[in-house]
Amino acid sequence: MATSCTSVSTSDTLTLHLDGSGSGAENMRRDTELLQRCARGDIAGAVRVYWFAPACLSLGRLQPATDVDMAACARDGVDVVRRPSGGRAVLHDGEVTYAVVCRVTDPDLGGGVLDACARIHAHVARGLALLGVQTLPRARGSEVRRDALEGAGVADCFARPAAHELLDVGGQKLVGSAQARLGGALAAAAVCAGPPAGRSVVKSSRRHWHRALHDNSATG
Repeated sequence: MATSCTSVSTSDTLTLHLDGSGSGAENMRRDTELLQRCARGDIAGAVRVYWFAPACLSLGRLQPATDVDMAACARDGVDVVRRPSGGRAVLHDGEVTYAVVCRVTDPDLGGGVLDACARIHAHVARGLALLGVQTLPRARGSEVRRDALEGAGVADCFARPAAHELLDVGGQKLVGSAQARLGGALAAAAVCAGPPAGRSVVKSSRRHWHRALHDNSATG
């Protein structure tokens, strides 16, 4: 299902895709296709909202596969895919995922990596607030490179928040984000654990998570 929405600060129209459930491979294919279409100039951008069935462990584009116990994933029926975006591993099991695709020059959503992250998450935070979920953005540290290197040493995306990612009122990471850039186009995919009831589902799914990630890599 697709419809259209227009950003309040740009004339570009982003197509909204409410795709529902799909396999890990299919969801990655759709995200990549939208990114390529935006890079070619076929579309100004798009927003996808979807989830994964069956449960899926997605690795960041450059994350080593050795972070994952493939045998444990196979035993638990958890698919494993690699995202076009960077970042660390995410277990998609009972959560909602969105992907934003736009031009890097988009005045409302684009910009540098951290600027785009802050802008997109500001919109996400307002949407969550309408659902009664209050969030706080993680402050951008003074040592950006050091923060990035420390984050890269953790296999679990949700074990450590990065700059501008959204935290719940208890300080737990609620929305994780990573980006991919291609020919002037930006794709930022994030996982939202949702309202408190949804969050408990994500926490219970960590039974899969701890078996899937090697003990010396996972911290959360």
